Amino acid sequence: MRLFRPARASRAAAVLAATAALPTALTAMAAPAVAAGADVPAYSLASTVSPAPLRAEECTADATCVLAPAPRGGVLDDYAALKQAVDTAATRVRAAVVAADGTVVNPATTATVLLAPGTYRLTSGLKLPPNVNLRGSGIATTTLVMDPTVNWKNFSYGFLVRHNDKKEAGSTNLVSDLTVNGNCRTGAGAPEPADLPGRPGQACDFKAPLGASDNTGGGISAGDRWTVRQVRFTNFEYFKLWVNGTTGVRVVDNRFDNWGGAESDGEDNIGGGGRNDDTVIERNQFDATIRGNSFDFTNAIRTTVRDNIVHTTPAVAAARKENEYGNMYFEGVVSPTATGNILEGAHITLTSNANYAHSGSNKDITNPRDAVITGNRISDSATVGVLVKYDDYNDADNTPGTIGGWNDSSTDPADHVVRVGGNNVIRDNVIERPALSGVLVFGLARDKDAADTIVGNRIVNAGFGGATTYNTGGGWYDTAGIGLGVGRGDSVYGNTIVDDQDVHTTWYGLQLGPRKTNTANAPTNTVLTGPDGTGNTTEGIIAAPVRFGALAPEAPANATVGPNGLTWDESYATSNPIAGYRVYRDGALVADLPVGSATVPGNLLDADAASLENPAAGLAGWTAGSASKVARTDVAGAVGGAALALTATGNGQISAYSRKLAATAGTTYTSVASFQAGSGSAGRKVRAGLAFIDGAGKISRLGTQNMPTVDPATGWLTSSYSAAAPAGTVWVQSFLMVENAATGETHLLDRLGLVTGTATEQWTDPAGTTGRYQVVAYRADGGENSAAVTIG
Repeated sequence: MRLFRPARASRAAAVLAATAALPTALTAMAAPAVAAGADVPAYSLASTVSPAPLRAEECTADATCVLAPAPRGGVLDDYAALKQAVDTAATRVRAAVVAADGTVVNPATTATVLLAPGTYRLTSGLKLPPNVNLRGSGIATTTLVMDPTVNWKNFSYGFLVRHNDKKEAGSTNLVSDLTVNGNCRTGAGAPEPADLPGRPGQACDFKAPLGASDNTGGGISAGDRWTVRQVRFTNFEYFKLWVNGTTGVRVVDNRFDNWGGAESDGEDNIGGGGRNDDTVIERNQFDATIRGNSFDFTNAIRTTVRDNIVHTTPAVAAARKENEYGNMYFEGVVSPTATGNILEGAHITLTSNANYAHSGSNKDITNPRDAVITGNRISDSATVGVLVKYDDYNDADNTPGTIGGWNDSSTDPADHVVRVGGNNVIRDNVIERPALSGVLVFGLARDKDAADTIVGNRIVNAGFGGATTYNTGGGWYDTAGIGLGVGRGDSVYGNTIVDDQDVHTTWYGLQLGPRKTNTANAPTNTVLTGPDGTGNTTEGIIAAPVRFGALAPEAPANATVGPNGLTWDESYATSNPIAGYRVYRDGALVADLPVGSATVPGNLLDADAASLENPAAGLAGWTAGSASKVARTDVAGAVGGAALALTATGNGQISAYSRKLAATAGTTYTSVASFQAGSGSAGRKVRAGLAFIDGAGKISRLGTQNMPTVDPATGWLTSSYSAAAPAGTVWVQSFLMVENAATGETHLLDRLGLVTGTATEQWTDPAGTTGRYQVVAYRADGGENSAAVTIG
């Protein structure tokens, strides 16, 4: 599962200390812009901050304004008339006077082309020179629509409106008060609200008849210091708004949708990068019918994304057979700010550009650095709320890049520059009902050299409708309010993690480090208490406030539900010894099974042989192997008060056998036992095994080679072994071993089992209640849980 790629699959490649004073950026941040539970404003074309459109009489009275002719109508082309109007306006501008240091001494004189009400049809993209504005008569009144039928190549990697490739110091441009329509669905895109796009997910209508390629027909490509305001973007095959290699672009109060039967391909609504600088994207609205990411920059600096509203719905995603859409991506972006945004069904991602083809602007890698993500409300994400990923790639010699800064670039074809990340602030966000975790930070330790700060966030009902565990590609995480997988001295405090559902889904408040990964990448010296003593608050979570991923044992396997309750296999023993199992029903603890279930399900051994609890039964059929003797003891028991004592009469392996039981060749059998080192005896490697006997009396002894199973002096360690009976087998025995014992040592064995199949644990709900069950194994030291295995 790849959680974190850009929406468009056809891109070049897929995108996954001591307490210190707070950074200045933190102390200046406000509380969340929208409180949890507040109503989200509905999508609307109405202006929120923009002035009224320019009127024709105002244009006529202005010597710098050119009133464009009205649209010709029908299928007639308006390109020539609009180009002439733009050319005329260009004669009325005056360039800015700019000092040597870049300061504007005298601002430019701009000119404006005012478009009349109606729909202008363009067979080629309109290019605006510096200082020429293009304004319509209203967002729902004036429309520019693409006509690819004359020559679709006019729009290949092209746009309806774009800069003319000439940069001029101090220039400004304004595009406002109109709709741009890419004609993806022919004739569609009227400003008529819709719950679904037209023919969701299907290719644009013009592509097959014209033989047009992908990336045909975008909306607007901005130039330096362009302002794009009160523009509606709809019905596009290519990027709706492209901001690439620019300085000082402002994207304000625009609208993105696929109303009126429109549909778009999967490119971003606002995309670009190319090391653009000082872009501000604010007060824009994205309807649930959009497609692709709401925003995605790759390689940029000082980007501000604030007070935008993104709507998505599961119905639209499902109609396109997509998991999610509408996300905000900062890929290789330095010093961005995202604040006051409202995202419904989408999330925010900070990551490097390492997952693109390693050439051109993506040969060198930039990791997320100095970001401030604050005051956002993120609800119902199909994955996480806020994600931060640190990443790089290895060159042909299998070495990572050479560390450098924003202004460094590689010149060696065999090497690349990697700009390491860190110092990102995720503060005061409200994250509600993410399907996985609320905040997740992970990646490669070598690509992060400064601590991140995660404080003051409120995370509600993490894991809502999602999995209990997931793989990022950089390790496994369990559903938690916050997951921190990499870093030194990161600050994580003052956060509130709440699960207020009837059926809880949030397992942990905070997970430090992933499971099943290189511990070199695990976080260290994490600060969990603020300077004023503030920690993190948890309420209603299932398991524990803090979870250490590296300490997690292996999960139970093959969990099933049957007429007699739940059954599962023993967890595979590792260096994290298993103390027992816990059973949850719908997120509530219903059973704690120290060591394991009191009885082994389907045990072929009788009760006396399994537990040694009956003194009258004596050894109940158990016999000693070489250099061994066996006895029944009342000193201790794993699930009762008695056990089988196995004592060494010589140095080396000691063993015990159950009585012989009839067996069938080809059938899988499992032997299980719990071990404890006797008083004064050293812990030894213990092994469960099986002895198969054929008709001629030949014995095949098999046993687990699992190395970490060393029996403790207190508590019990369980070993199990499964194997199929060899051809000719007629008898089977449980065969239990202790390795490298010294003469006189005693080891205790209890909860002894021999079963067909592999399940050796069970639990039956005494209440007879139905529900969804989760089973975890837990450690002997500290009780750290395994991943949860869901049954039912």
